[in-house]
Amino acid sequence: MKPIDRRGLLRGLMIATAATAVGVSFGTSASEAMPLDARIATPPDELIQKAQVVVVAPRRRRRRWVCWWNRGRRVCGWRWF
Repeated sequence: MKPIDRRGLLRGLMIATAATAVGVSFGTSASEAMPLDARIATPPDELIQKAQVVVVAPRRRRRRWVCWWNRGRRVCGWRWF
């Protein structure tokens, strides 16, 4: 196995940091939204879907008489479930 010398290590680190800097600079300009088609000002109606709303009722909690062990002793009382 070939040992890694300091120059090779530093060269690799410099190339890696330069590549990430270039990726970040291209990433900011490419992250903007692209239009569907440059010739169409408004999107076609067939690509737009209406969202469906689902309303879920909150779960009801109830009290129940239960017993449990606490530090070696049995304790009974009302608990919420």
